[in-house]
Amino acid sequence: DYFKSIKGWHTFEVVIFTMMGQLCDDYEGGYWEYCTLSNGGSFIYPDLNKEILTLFNPHNGNKAQMSCQAAGIAVCLMTFSIWSFKTESPVLVEYFYQLRDYALQHDECAAIFHLID
Repeated sequence: DYFKSIKGWHTFEVVIFTMMGQLCDDYEGGYWEYCTLSNGGSFIYPDLNKEILTLFNPHNGNKAQMSCQAAGIAVCLMTFSIWSFKTESPVLVEYFYQLRDYALQHDECAAIFHLID
């Protein structure tokens, strides 16, 4: 339901999972939680047995430590952005801005935006 309107939606989740694996050495797969935001947005995050994950973004050289939920937000923001250009999907553009608004109010806002900026 979250991604069905996106071109290539059947592989979109796998892209998010793959991006997490590329950014986080501690990620080896697992169950993901799906979240719907009060503003209509959504995101997913890995439900791991670790309280803190270390992520490294090779595109900007930034490293950040954050919870699994914050890591999911960061990875979804990056993936929504990249795929919005790739698919020219207005839905992903809207999801990006809805999630960005949520991330700006998140307790780990500084770590999320440090990683993706």
